[in-house]
Amino acid sequence: MKALCLAALATIGLAGFAHAADVLPTTKQAPAPAENCFASIWSYLDSTAADCPLSYGPFTLYATLDAGLMYNTNGAPWSPAFVNGTQGLISKQSNGPKWLWSPNNINQSVIGVKMSQPIANGWSLVGTLEAGFDPISGYLANSQRAQVMNNGKPLALQSANGDSSRAGQWDNSQFFLGFSNKTYGTLTGGRVNALSLDGLIAYDPMGSAYAFSPFGFTGMYAGFSDTELARSNTAIKYRGEFGNFRVAGLAQIGGYNQGNGSTQMWQGQVGGDIHNLYGGTLSLDFIGSYAVNGVLTSLFTTPIPKFYSTDDLKATLSNNVGYLGLAKYTLGPAQLFAGWEYFRQGNPSDDFPNGFKTIGNYSVPGNILDNKAFPTVWITTNAFNIQRVYNTIWGGLKYAINNRLDVMGAVYYAWQNTFTTAPCTGHGIHISSSSCAGTLDTFSLLIDYRPVKRIDIYAGVALSNVYAGLANGFQATQNIDPTVGVRIKF
Repeated sequence: MKALCLAALATIGLAGFAHAADVLPTTKQAPAPAENCFASIWSYLDSTAADCPLSYGPFTLYATLDAGLMYNTNGAPWSPAFVNGTQGLISKQSNGPKWLWSPNNINQSVIGVKMSQPIANGWSLVGTLEAGFDPISGYLANSQRAQVMNNGKPLALQSANGDSSRAGQWDNSQFFLGFSNKTYGTLTGGRVNALSLDGLIAYDPMGSAYAFSPFGFTGMYAGFSDTELARSNTAIKYRGEFGNFRVAGLAQIGGYNQGNGSTQMWQGQVGGDIHNLYGGTLSLDFIGSYAVNGVLTSLFTTPIPKFYSTDDLKATLSNNVGYLGLAKYTLGPAQLFAGWEYFRQGNPSDDFPNGFKTIGNYSVPGNILDNKAFPTVWITTNAFNIQRVYNTIWGGLKYAINNRLDVMGAVYYAWQNTFTTAPCTGHGIHISSSSCAGTLDTFSLLIDYRPVKRIDIYAGVALSNVYAGLANGFQATQNIDPTVGVRIKF
């Protein structure tokens, strides 16, 4: 158990199907008994998790499996450890056309247990333990392992990799306990999603799908620049709804030694719903965040220096401020989405000259060896002498054609400032620095069909491009990733 374990999600309740028979003019026939959803495989697959949970007492077991086939016009080889498995959007490793078996295209494959135990006076003890994994390799999601697997390799030979809040932990999704009450809200503690991660999933037309949305492709957006901050390992989290108004807050307790990606983090949220607005409902939320000594790990593309291990990683540290403005309008089967994200990075409060352990217990060595400055800079603390400012806007539509078929489309556009005093020369992948101004855009389309309630068959595509400073060090500037797959929920 974590040092602080208190948070919540109410467990899925049990509901049955019932139907009324036709009646004769003078007699009323009793309704037929509800069908047993465990009577056959078909009955089970054509039930929802709410209809037919795998429950025993207060505990409910659940799982999601998601895998498919992806084509990349510029891709990187599949990694058995990387949280995404493949990289559907353009990345530094993207290099040439590839056909790839691709896991986790809509969302992370997971296995978990939820708990909801009524106590008294409307209060319940709630909790969740969940781990994400790659259904092709069977490995727990471990992006830092994917990084060290590529240490020392030139970029052209690297498989998919990148930093993440999932680092091979047995609870790499969430592990929390807490108390919930319909009137007073839910207070939880332990390993929890950041408010920003929850917000992006709820207000992204693509639901933060790994293969089709930049918000799923990288946790940078949920972490306001540092993907390790998409989750806090030891945090107190509160959510409350009061009529049409809602509030939330998160406070991280502890730092690197407690498995967090920063030494401090706070987040707050306010929002609400406006009903009967031109026949629909407008939902609005605003989230703010501040983090101290946020971590972004990276690997070596040259041989590992002496005295250190191939399991070591480099890191760039920063203090981060971020904001999210989120909007969704629901009218019948249609949902319109729009949002804006802003974050600002400055130099960190501390420099950690002797190194530290980051999440997953991976080591970031210090810049001092035997009381002398080591020629290799393992920890960068001066990357933001001029603060980096990054903005993202997006919009899109989700439409339910019927109760089995949804279509989604979205556009995302991001840009950063120039945060270097050196002149920016060149263009595209040959621009002189990643600290130069640059942009990124993504255009996505997804069709999701449910032949039975627990199975999705989907097909989609994302077109992603990087320009100028955001293309520095890349091997290509565009990727198109037509993808098909199946998702099964238990």
